[in-house]
Amino acid sequence: MARLNAFTKNNLNKQGFGKLDDEAKSRYLLPLRFTPGVAIILIVIGLVLQSPIWIGAMALVAVSGALFPHGMLIDLVYNLAIRHLFGAPALPPTPTPRRFSYLLSTIFLTGSALAFYYGLALLGFFLGFLVVIAGTVLTTTLWCLGSWWYRLIFGHPAAQ
Repeated sequence: MARLNAFTKNNLNKQGFGKLDDEAKSRYLLPLRFTPGVAIILIVIGLVLQSPIWIGAMALVAVSGALFPHGMLIDLVYNLAIRHLFGAPALPPTPTPRRFSYLLSTIFLTGSALAFYYGLALLGFFLGFLVVIAGTVLTTTLWCLGSWWYRLIFGHPAAQ
């Protein structure tokens, strides 16, 4: 089992995973990195292609995470296929603060897709790159910018 340090435990609690015990949090250290890791790779592809359709599709993936705590598309791929290859646990439902983060990503990715569609490539890169930066931080540290914003706006949520 991976070691759970105080920084990571705090990050997971602030995303809404506070009801999970330390053992469960340790089991999810790698699986919770899968979704943002895959998403940033796919977003970077869309940015390289400057494709409003690709980035728009990623906005739809992000909105699936905001709307469906058990059914974000990348989480479903992980839960139905990938985890079985590694004997890893299924992902828990996505808590509200992390879902709020997906909503923010949806807004930025929609803006990026529209910017590329209207020929505003610099704006498209900027908006998409902000999501890539936030996703990279989430993947590497499990610190979630969107969850931080959630707590700023709505206060500290109860553990979910």
